[in-house]
Amino acid sequence: MLGISGDTPFSHAEFHKRHALPFPLLSDVHRSVIQAYGVWDEERNVAYRSTVVVDRDGKLRWLQSGDRLMTRSGAEIRRVLELIQRLRAAS
Repeated sequence: MLGISGDTPFSHAEFHKRHALPFPLLSDVHRSVIQAYGVWDEERNVAYRSTVVVDRDGKLRWLQSGDRLMTRSGAEIRRVLELIQRLRAAS
């Protein structure tokens, strides 16, 4: 798991330290990843708050995106990850 945003590496380092995150943060200052996943609001030059699940084979399995005021559900993300795990185990 990792976090990606358009913030600078310096900003990420401070955020990571302040919140003691158990995963790395990657800086996408050139917006290439944000654009590739279609979650860039070009007019405001920001990424939509998004959760993207990519499996071990690099296949996009789930994407949820919305504006800043939309809340993401940790329970829903866990459900998706568990389902992907079960499907992988069954194949």
